[in-house]
Amino acid sequence: MIDTPRCLLITTAVLLVGCAVRPTIPGTAIQWQERRDALLAVEAWQMRGRIAVKSGDDGGQGSVRWHQGGSSAWLRVSGPFGAGAYEITWDAERVVLTDGKGEVAAAYNGPDAVEQLLDEQIGWQFPAARARYWVLGVAAPPGRGRPVYTDDGWLASLDQDGWVVSFDDYRERAGFWMPRKVRLESPRGTVKLVVDHWEPAPADSPNPGAES
Repeated sequence: MIDTPRCLLITTAVLLVGCAVRPTIPGTAIQWQERRDALLAVEAWQMRGRIAVKSGDDGGQGSVRWHQGGSSAWLRVSGPFGAGAYEITWDAERVVLTDGKGEVAAAYNGPDAVEQLLDEQIGWQFPAARARYWVLGVAAPPGRGRPVYTDDGWLASLDQDGWVVSFDDYRERAGFWMPRKVRLESPRGTVKLVVDHWEPAPADSPNPGAES
């Protein structure tokens, strides 16, 4: 005689082997403060995915690759944005926009340089200096924002600096539960990010674009 309940249990166990199973009640498995501290301790990371930006009647979407090493970053966007592929590199004081031919299209200096360049040159309302934290599912320091959790304990949204950031579809990546979908909304615009891949990376990568 076949023991049906036991067979079902074994079948379920086999299906789950090798898969990262999202905990039903993450409050018992994920300590959000410890997770935040651990992610902020990651010196550098890289991601690839898709981005959609809308500001007023303007907008566009495409693929994105992002390498963050401390306060320095490299961002490559390609797709139907009207400018083909281009790269943006920035640090705490300077940002440079390079077009698809490798020519410098614009350069700005100052603490708000990256947001200013994105706004004036591309028409994006994209708070890149804070989004580097939000894409990880954590508040941008030094503030904590106002978090909202789902009934079963997942971080659903964060209200910080005039932006409402929503998180969805958590996946396990490099030992962290990371949101695959991140949505940034403010009265000035909306940014949607879909993260297809994320991992820690060398902080001083000489050519981030060559990495997967």
